[in-house]
Amino acid sequence: MFPKVGRWLPRDMAFDGSPRRTAGLGGVLVHPAHRGQGIARTVISVAVEHARAAGAETMILLCRPDLVPLYAQLGWSRLSVPVTFQQPDGARTSPLTTMIYDLAVLPRPTISVDLRGLPF
Repeated sequence: MFPKVGRWLPRDMAFDGSPRRTAGLGGVLVHPAHRGQGIARTVISVAVEHARAAGAETMILLCRPDLVPLYAQLGWSRLSVPVTFQQPDGARTSPLTTMIYDLAVLPRPTISVDLRGLPF
């Protein structure tokens, strides 16, 4: 089984209320038999370059706690502000760790991030 990136989704999100062209990364999967071979690193770096080429200023992902060290090794960092997203019954705050990857030199959010849509 090959690695899978469920999607990277370009979207205008709100960082501290200001719009930012962002790419959300979701669904990165590597079959257990192939883990530890650098496949995730390659797949994620390709997604980052595609997002950069598409004009994204920042990448963001919602991360399970056990995967935070992997993304940190790849240059992602934790956000410590609330992140909201839409669900069919209204806005929700993400219970997962949010990781960010800067593609441009822009200020980090200090108040909040709004994904302005469903999670990716």
